[in-house]
Amino acid sequence: MRAAYNLLLFTAISAILASVHARGDTSVTISYVPRSLAEASIAGGPWTLHQMVGRNRHDASGILPPSTAGTPFNPPTTAFGTPYKNYCAGGRVQSAEGINPMQPYYFPFVRANDSNLEGFFDYRPRNEQEATVSAISFDWGKSWVFTGQALGLNPYCPADPTDPDNNNVIVDGMTAPYGSNSANAADNGLGHAFVMTVAGVQRIYHLNRANGHIDSDQLVVHALRRAAPSPLAGLPALGYVSPLASRGYPALEPTAGATAGLQSPDAILGATKVGKLTTIIYVEKQLNPSKTNNCASTPSWALTNIVTGKPRKANTDVITIRVATTTDGINFSDVGAVSGLQDPTTTAFDGIRWLGSGSIVPLSNGRYGMFFGAGNCLDNDSDGFHFIGYAETTGVVNKPSDLLSWTVIYGFDNPILSTDTVTDPGTGKSYPANRPLIDVMNADVLTPAQVAPWVPPAGHNTNFFSGRVYDPQATVTDRSTVTIVFAGYNTPQPSSNLGDYRTIGRFQLRFPQGYIAGPSYTDAY
Repeated sequence: MRAAYNLLLFTAISAILASVHARGDTSVTISYVPRSLAEASIAGGPWTLHQMVGRNRHDASGILPPSTAGTPFNPPTTAFGTPYKNYCAGGRVQSAEGINPMQPYYFPFVRANDSNLEGFFDYRPRNEQEATVSAISFDWGKSWVFTGQALGLNPYCPADPTDPDNNNVIVDGMTAPYGSNSANAADNGLGHAFVMTVAGVQRIYHLNRANGHIDSDQLVVHALRRAAPSPLAGLPALGYVSPLASRGYPALEPTAGATAGLQSPDAILGATKVGKLTTIIYVEKQLNPSKTNNCASTPSWALTNIVTGKPRKANTDVITIRVATTTDGINFSDVGAVSGLQDPTTTAFDGIRWLGSGSIVPLSNGRYGMFFGAGNCLDNDSDGFHFIGYAETTGVVNKPSDLLSWTVIYGFDNPILSTDTVTDPGTGKSYPANRPLIDVMNADVLTPAQVAPWVPPAGHNTNFFSGRVYDPQATVTDRSTVTIVFAGYNTPQPSSNLGDYRTIGRFQLRFPQGYIAGPSYTDAY
């Protein structure tokens, strides 16, 4: 009897605490689970930037050589590094051996799979390949085991592994233009994977990054086999037909389907079941339509200027976060544009202009929380990768339109995780104004020797997310803990440090007891 009474008392207290902390006029306090931040590793899979064991040991590296340098860039020294070190051997693309840092992986989609995590990752060696890789984690995202790869773009080898732009690849024994030719695909394949089950059918959704298609086409759709050991089993190895053998621009392979009704979709932030409707929150990205209130070039003290030595030009993309519903997973009906998350016209260095990635979690009071990656004129990139923040719906979600109104709780100046702090020498103001909730240094598992000849600028951290941090994928660990799997770059532009970019990391956050409701809709499938 006493045990039952204590359980009832504990449940009642937890419910009261959750109600208090979840009131609309009270900002929830989130804490970092100490020492939970980690750079992820993967066992097996495709070629990685660094391989520690096996017959193909290597450390890829590289920086952009001066424009006067000719190719190959390194003989007789390795002054500029080898970004595609051992990517191919004997004319064949190599797989990874052993356990290695999870590079070059980014833009994860992660969901619960029984007591483990299942991830779908964008595998993207710069200017060489883009494919979807699946993996499973038994330790909440700290390490992963490869389970499959599909829907790739380029099966060919670099013509010169020292060329950081991979200007040419070898096709049928001949050199073919690749990174140097906008009529070819480089690494612009299928990305931003999202998995969702609607009406009993599990599907994977992708952004088509091909020139003339990105952020204008509908999302590309493939059905998944629910009972397969690998969730990508049965999908084509290549997502495009004869990427270069035909010497033409890639065309999607014939089994690919497409959504209908979405507006310039770039990525899906989350899905949930509201009544009988599957409801999604997604990113609408309009390329270059903005005519007013635009950013200038990044200031001299911005991170990209410090690291690359030059400003990044203004970006006129417009982001709108939208809500849509579907009953079949293919045809979507628009609900409207979301308010409260970002201002597409702000030029403030502490504002949120672009929000490009994230995920949602259900709260015990009927609302939803959102973890997101965002940025502004300090980066001039609509992918939104300056910091990870958190927001909640302003009210209980009983119908799809209740997902239209949000309040940011952890924003630019009080972020959960951020790129390196920068300071305006003219005003003395730092960005962010406050230290991030997760405030660490030297989190990168790689040594300076492994990524040489890149040398970090003075004051630049060696975190694997020092330059970019985005796409936080939240999975409910228990009713007070959330595990976040995210993407990070060591520098703002991957070409600045080709030995340490596109990396997966994870950390855990603690909410008040009972604040989190449980698995989200997509986690349950």
